Amino acid sequence: MSPTVMLLEIDGTEAGRDALDAVIEVRAEEATDEADAATVTMRVDPDATGGWPSLLDPLVTPRTPLAVRLERDGRSYQFDGYSAEAVWDLDAEGHSTLTVKAIDRSLDLDRVEKAVAWPGQRDSAIAETIFTEHKLRAEVEPTPAGFDPDVHTVLQRGTDWSFVRELALKWGYVAYLEADESGQVTGHFHPPAPLAEPQGELALGFGGDAHQARVRVDLLAGRRVIAHRLPPLAAVPVTAEAAGDDEAMAEVPLAAQVTELLTPRDVAGEVDVGQAATGRALRSAYGVTLTAALDTDRTGLLLRARRTVLVAGLGPVLSGGYLVDRVRHVVTLEAHRQEVTLRRNALGAAGFGLGGLG
Repeated sequence: MSPTVMLLEIDGTEAGRDALDAVIEVRAEEATDEADAATVTMRVDPDATGGWPSLLDPLVTPRTPLAVRLERDGRSYQFDGYSAEAVWDLDAEGHSTLTVKAIDRSLDLDRVEKAVAWPGQRDSAIAETIFTEHKLRAEVEPTPAGFDPDVHTVLQRGTDWSFVRELALKWGYVAYLEADESGQVTGHFHPPAPLAEPQGELALGFGGDAHQARVRVDLLAGRRVIAHRLPPLAAVPVTAEAAGDDEAMAEVPLAAQVTELLTPRDVAGEVDVGQAATGRALRSAYGVTLTAALDTDRTGLLLRARRTVLVAGLGPVLSGGYLVDRVRHVVTLEAHRQEVTLRRNALGAAGFGLGGLG
């Protein structure tokens, strides 16, 4: 099994191996509902002028490009972003450090608040237009057609990024940016895929891939959502409801434990009552949260967020398929640890044909 290879590029220049020897730790994080982030911590020593020079000095200028690439056994994770925060910890004992945090390209979309009218356009078309205007590839799943612009116009009041994420939440979609090894960044706007082919299997039982795992279950998280569309916004009253158990990842769904009424305050603009209720109900059902710290040498996996993974070794209630909600890679010169948050919308090992997974 090959070790993790890390590449660090600062303002377009790749850091050499000798320079990386002063790096204490690199953290690279991707998550479903937050921008990707990377943090680099490096040892610094004072020079004759009293300064603290280091490889990270260019990143102290706001919005300087930083790229982090992790490769392992044919899999990779690429972070592409801009410096957003710098912290010097100065220690008289000689353990001084500089830590720089960077945020992904969503910083470009989150820079300017706007007031923009989007008459007669689907929400998905709005998201695609915004991605394209920022020179991003777009991977977008269509939403229902827009309403008559003489009756209703979608109004954006906020940054492009906050608006796209608000539109995604309305349909139960996810919105995020993802970089590839060529430097191309893709804007995503589509539903999650809880039943997709898993990226691997984690053995989390005693002596498995993690020393400890914590599972929290909100047994009453799932909502049955009822939505109404009344005249004059519809020719006749329209009502829809959704239980949110359409994509259960196991045999005991956590959906529809309580009932809520979808109101205009809950969504951006007008809604297709059926899809809006379904999206909100599906999202609410993810009441199972599993957290664990993984030794990458033991798992052999370079896990990615927004994809699925199998969990074994936790018995018939907790084993089975999970969505990877968050992955934080913690990389030093000696080790690579992954801190993961997994989520699912049901209890039991059924799913992906794994009825007996123990």
